[in-house]
Amino acid sequence: MTTPVTWDLSDLYVGVEDPKLIADLDRLDARAARFAEAYRGKVGQLSPPDFAAALVEYEAIQRDVQNPGAFAQLVFAADSLDPAHGALVQLVQEREVAIGRQLLFFSLEIVELPDDHFARLLEDPTVAEYRHYLEHLRSERPHRLTEPEERILLEKSITGRSAFQRLFDETIGAATFKMELHGATQEMNLSEILDKQHDADRAVRAASAAALTAGLEERSRIFSYITNTLAHDKAVDDRLTRFSHPEASRHLSDEVDTDTVHTMLDACVDHFGTVARYYHLKREMLGLDRLYHYDRYAPLFPEESVTPWEEARDIVVDAYTRFSPTVGDLARRFFDQRWIDAEVRAGKRGGAFCMGIAPDWHPYVLMNYLGKQRDVLTLAHELGHGIHDLLATGQHFLEYHPSLAAAETASVFGEMLTFDALLARDLPARDRLSLLTEQIEGIFATVFRQTAMYRFEQCVHTARREEGELPIDRINALWQESIQAMFGDSVVMGEGHRVWWMYVPHFIHTPFYVYAYAFGQLLVIALYARYQREGQEFVPRYLDILRAGGSKRPADLMAGAGIDISQRAFWEDGLRVVDSMVTRAEEAWREVEAIA
Repeated sequence: MTTPVTWDLSDLYVGVEDPKLIADLDRLDARAARFAEAYRGKVGQLSPPDFAAALVEYEAIQRDVQNPGAFAQLVFAADSLDPAHGALVQLVQEREVAIGRQLLFFSLEIVELPDDHFARLLEDPTVAEYRHYLEHLRSERPHRLTEPEERILLEKSITGRSAFQRLFDETIGAATFKMELHGATQEMNLSEILDKQHDADRAVRAASAAALTAGLEERSRIFSYITNTLAHDKAVDDRLTRFSHPEASRHLSDEVDTDTVHTMLDACVDHFGTVARYYHLKREMLGLDRLYHYDRYAPLFPEESVTPWEEARDIVVDAYTRFSPTVGDLARRFFDQRWIDAEVRAGKRGGAFCMGIAPDWHPYVLMNYLGKQRDVLTLAHELGHGIHDLLATGQHFLEYHPSLAAAETASVFGEMLTFDALLARDLPARDRLSLLTEQIEGIFATVFRQTAMYRFEQCVHTARREEGELPIDRINALWQESIQAMFGDSVVMGEGHRVWWMYVPHFIHTPFYVYAYAFGQLLVIALYARYQREGQEFVPRYLDILRAGGSKRPADLMAGAGIDISQRAFWEDGLRVVDSMVTRAEEAWREVEAIA
């Protein structure tokens, strides 16, 4: 089942041939040239009012260049098979780099300002509004290069990192997977073949797993070469910019302390036993002697019906509206104004994402809707991102996007609101157990699987730096070891699973980002517990967190809610909630057994 719901991008540009797109890039290039002529080499001599004027114009150019780039990325994600879409991405990236090259001096000169001069600039009320952005920018001082060096890195990124990322996207977007079952062959894209991992028929799950493995193995030389190249590219960047370990640049960018991230990850690893405990229970519930990697997402009971798109829309919008009518109205706009592309089709990017562009523009959501219960929760998740973007429109563009460490807050919160709405219905014990296990498995995927994948990234980047180019078998072994650790002896990661790292886009586009999922999920468990205790009194404080956008560090945002993310005790509290959910599942299973 799919849905014909597609987005309308015409409010950006009417199509890839729209002359306005090139005209916009031309105007932005001219503005950047004028900006550079006016301010290059002079930032340190600007008075506070003149610096404020320069900062506002710099931000305006950075903001306005988002639309061409967003449009190119969105049309490419919607259909990577059309050569015109790939060509547009390349064109826009080249033009963006040319514009960025002219603006690069500004941030570098700000970084080099003496502390006393910087303090005087902050006395200007306009400049003070950008305090967080400027202070974060200056925190990068030890890792910035000279302007000529930075310009070389920027220009070479098009034919380096960005080119390999596009190669990955085009290869996985065009890939088809041939599932053979009962003498028939069915050809599917990535989203469709992954969906079969949730089929109630074990033969279908096994066949789809084999098809996924075979399709990835056919392309394994490309994927392993891309991975090796990007890992080495990152090692070179880290060496040139003086980062001490592979994750350091991500943590600085996200404004989180490495110690805090590792404290959270170590706590998650120490609770891997919760995962094993649950999957031992699931093996019992499924009546199987052993679970394999293709059994992880098996439904307990066959899902006899699909949820039509219109019903999913109503479930999610109603859940948000019950939390806050304001939030519900924001969610409804995505449907009414066609900001969502949900149709499953060849060449479309798998998975789901929400793209926030700028405070004066609305976000867009891409997903692949197949009518399953988890698709309803995915819809709620991505709309959470979009609502976060819309609530943050009061921020300046330079402080609009939240840190990646806080980026999953609204999305996971929205999932939990929707899950509770589903669970609140009058359901038989069997259906309630099914819902509960689906939530548990979703949390496991968000917390424990992302932790295991982060450990895999650590291993790959470290091994690439110490051992040179890694053979496919070496990467496969690191993947298998990292994921198996999460499940202990409860699930056997079969040989076919060894190559499944190849389809994960985060490893290619945003190295070490995956920790943010676990970070966000455990943060939201704490916030949601407060909402359940405090009710409507909690809502304004929560909305203030979202309205802050990227204007505060994650630690400062959460401190306002009375949360200290540096303490292991905080993360342990969230993990104990997850453990208690497994206990609820065990009790619910005994109830179902008693009825049967």
